[in-house]
Amino acid sequence: MAMEKQRWMRLLLGTATLGFMGIALPASADQATPETNTQSVQVTNQPQTATDSTTSPTVTVANGVDKYSKPIQEPDFWYIPEQYQTDIPVQFLGINDLHGGLDTKDAVTIGQRTYQNAGTVARLSSYLNQAQEQFKDTTGSDNSIRLEAGDAVGASPANSALLAHEPTMHALKAMNFDIATLGNHEFDRGLPEFNRILTGGQPAANADELVKEYPHENSGLDMVVANVVRADNGQIPYGYKPYEIRNVSFNGRDARVGFIGLETSTLPTLTIYDNYKDYKVLDEAETIAKYDKILRSRGVNAIVVVAHTGVKTDPNASTTGPTVDILQKLNAIDPDNKVGLYVAAHSHQYANAKVGKTHVVQAVYTGKAYDDTWAYVNPDTGEFDHITSHVYPVLSKEDDPATKDDANVAAIVADADHRIAKKANAVIGYAQDKQTITGRLHNTASMENQAGELVAKAQLYEATKQGFHPDFAMTNTGSIRSDLEVNPADGAVTWSAAAAVQPFGNILKVVEMKGQDIRQALNQQYMNGQRLSLQIAGLHYTYTKQDNPDQPFVVLDITKDDGTKVQDDQTYQVVANEFLQGGGDYFTAFKKSKVLASAGSDTDIFVQYLKDMSADGHKIQTPTLDRKIYV
Repeated sequence: MAMEKQRWMRLLLGTATLGFMGIALPASADQATPETNTQSVQVTNQPQTATDSTTSPTVTVANGVDKYSKPIQEPDFWYIPEQYQTDIPVQFLGINDLHGGLDTKDAVTIGQRTYQNAGTVARLSSYLNQAQEQFKDTTGSDNSIRLEAGDAVGASPANSALLAHEPTMHALKAMNFDIATLGNHEFDRGLPEFNRILTGGQPAANADELVKEYPHENSGLDMVVANVVRADNGQIPYGYKPYEIRNVSFNGRDARVGFIGLETSTLPTLTIYDNYKDYKVLDEAETIAKYDKILRSRGVNAIVVVAHTGVKTDPNASTTGPTVDILQKLNAIDPDNKVGLYVAAHSHQYANAKVGKTHVVQAVYTGKAYDDTWAYVNPDTGEFDHITSHVYPVLSKEDDPATKDDANVAAIVADADHRIAKKANAVIGYAQDKQTITGRLHNTASMENQAGELVAKAQLYEATKQGFHPDFAMTNTGSIRSDLEVNPADGAVTWSAAAAVQPFGNILKVVEMKGQDIRQALNQQYMNGQRLSLQIAGLHYTYTKQDNPDQPFVVLDITKDDGTKVQDDQTYQVVANEFLQGGGDYFTAFKKSKVLASAGSDTDIFVQYLKDMSADGHKIQTPTLDRKIYV
């Protein structure tokens, strides 16, 4: 107890002088209310009902509270609560949806605070190390486990994508991540290719020379995924495990913690058919219940789920999303489950909540944040006695100059940048306006964005140039992964800037569609909570409000660019990527289409269009967003 009191005094004095561990948070870090509260408050919301009627009665959902920019500032993490002094302390550090964001920086909102220029893996690594050191210093425990909840790669910048994402796997290894699960983007180039970069296998003979020359190393990640099985034999692919058990010990006492991994069951709507056709994705809640019971039968009573399922905490309202629904269903079918922590992903949102007995966290995306959970395991029962979870930003150098980049991780990024520099930095075109052409994070009220419509225009133009006769082009907004960065000095656009907008390499299809199916596709934008939309070229349409909560808006007149009305009973040619053509993002109308031909990859087509504009003496024009007109 004497040591505990000394630690308290050192922490409190250090905080009072703003000199604690060299931390000085500038006032410019954000515009939020200063961090003055010293209590961790929980706001309990009304019980939420899951979408599946079998899940009632519901359990209570309570929001967590995140006020601080670093764990060292967190009163919850200054000491071991008296009642848990004989327990085994265990820390879980988690990230999700890194998307190969090796040096991605952007604003991030945690709770009610917004931090500017957050991110990069070199800074993420430093903050993870700081968090682990603090846990060790406070508890004396070495039980710290790092978790990655899927979409580590895919839809990535050039310094990951051009090297087949192996720099990202090297970075995860250097950051000492232990356990991971699959996200939908791990399927982007097929699961065999992801397994290759996971294990450090050799690339295919026809791989790019940049990929062949890059070092191939085993990532060291233990891949856990319980609900993805082969369609032909029901086995989990590549020897991945449904769960992992880790031994933890402290002061001569031992316990075990189990980890269950989950893929989102919506995978078939998120990747192309050829990439998922060999697999089945099983129900998440039923899978947790199955392996929770198996783990309990093996004497494991402290369980963590690492899952690629979405969730969002609104600090002014409630926590909602598929993860909440999954846990409600789990508690209905397996009320004795021992799941104490659920590390979520996929929706790229902030979350910190408690659903029944289970703490839920999600740390936004692209390495801009991380979650830090301290748990105390009872060595007699093997159960979690207590869990505290928080989410923190990866602060910029400007907001926290005292924290330096992790040199080892920074070296991995610098090496990747050097290897791709010639191709990535090549100028492929010039923009007329010499300013960024904004993407999906800047949609208008009509769900249009500049980069998206430029992509659709490029697809229509290049397919026509190849000798096809398309009337329209449509692409899903989710395929527009970035703004199109433009050099403000001369308007130059580089290869890497274009590839960041269209990183998937999906094949473009020229298809035949009836006018009525085009209408259905456009109407499907206004279903599913209006979360999914299309960027279009070659057509305009009007739409209006209707009295239908499942589809609040309806499409009226559709016309070609020349003003000709699109007829429901006529056939038209449309350019669409293979993901969309397969019904991705719930645009099932495209599944009725007839494929006529392939026009190349979306990445190559976009790059070529920007080159063609310059070659023809034209500069890249920022689209006018007037194709969807509300009346």
